[in-house]
Amino acid sequence: MEDIDYSELEDAVLTLEDEDGNSIDCTMQCIFEYNGQDYAAVMEEDNPENEVYFFELNATKKKNEIEFEFTIVEEEDLLDELLEIFQQIANAEFEDETSDNVAYDIDDEEDDDDDEDDSIWDEFITKKLGD
Repeated sequence: MEDIDYSELEDAVLTLEDEDGNSIDCTMQCIFEYNGQDYAAVMEEDNPENEVYFFELNATKKKNEIEFEFTIVEEEDLLDELLEIFQQIANAEFEDETSDNVAYDIDDEEDDDDDEDDSIWDEFITKKLGD
């Protein structure tokens, strides 16, 4: 995974075909390495159940181009392991987003304190002007 740049796959949409021949559009969620193999996690775009598919991802450099090969993972034990890793990645990203929001909320609270300080100051000035 170190020598291949997967950034061009970040916004990739893969079209899969189910057992009935129907096309399913899936978006790339993340690419990660596990036991020396690169894997891609993709999710269906229009499925509220958020079903995740895992693919072995192999890349080969040919001249100035990189060719990507996706092979669906079907082994149940490996799927369970990959799902656990994907959940850890998703949880870490959620925690990062949440910590950003917490920092924002703290800033809002500080702004509220400033407003409170201003109201005390306004009260003081009003009293002085009234005297």
